[in-house]
Amino acid sequence: MTKAKKWKIAIIVLLGLVATVLIAIGEGRFWKYQQNYIPDGTYQMIKYEDKSAYSNELINWTERGENNDSLYEDFIVVENMKSQFYYVFVGDGEPFVSPFEHDEKLPQTFDPRTGTLKQDLTVSEYEALVISHIDKISKKGEEYSRVKEVSVQRCVDDYKKMLKQKRTYEKRPNGLVLTVYTNDGHIESRRTFKRLSSEEAKGVKSGYDRDYEYALKLGTASGGATAFSYGIGTKELIIELLGQLQ
Repeated sequence: MTKAKKWKIAIIVLLGLVATVLIAIGEGRFWKYQQNYIPDGTYQMIKYEDKSAYSNELINWTERGENNDSLYEDFIVVENMKSQFYYVFVGDGEPFVSPFEHDEKLPQTFDPRTGTLKQDLTVSEYEALVISHIDKISKKGEEYSRVKEVSVQRCVDDYKKMLKQKRTYEKRPNGLVLTVYTNDGHIESRRTFKRLSSEEAKGVKSGYDRDYEYALKLGTASGGATAFSYGIGTKELIIELLGQLQ
């Protein structure tokens, strides 16, 4: 065998090894993507755990809430590995939802390579969205400007904190688990979600829209009560005005 043929064989063998490695890497990435792929759909939170104020122990607030007439009914909508979160809390039979989350898009993206959930908006984009939303639902004026400045700053500070937190997700057979970590690596909160059928999802969305309309009326009643009161409107006056709006 000539020297040239030996070189050709060596090159062919080397290329074969490289191709084998690349195929293995590709298959590994594909498998990881499939393993962490979250199907489109609506996911209802069925368990909410949060860190105790006195230790790193997680408390099951879903279980406690059921015993105290308080329910957490958050849900997320997933489409093309992007997630939209909707906060829903029911206390003493009264629902609370965020008009901001209802009206605006606050997208998050599942990253299958790292198993993390990331915020899509930058701080400046989020701040502009908050300002735009407050302008749409509030009246102008000097007092409004002061309240607006404080409200925007609080929202931005919370969002900056959120960006610094590590958020991971774990795919389950019929749902997923979202976990938030503190800066020192401890679990801060964990939410378990169950994927809903199309009919169940319609029911959840319909209920959420009703709660949203109620939240708007409550906000109007609260603003009206404050306008006719010294300081913050009383609970009694808010309830009275709310009855007039229903």
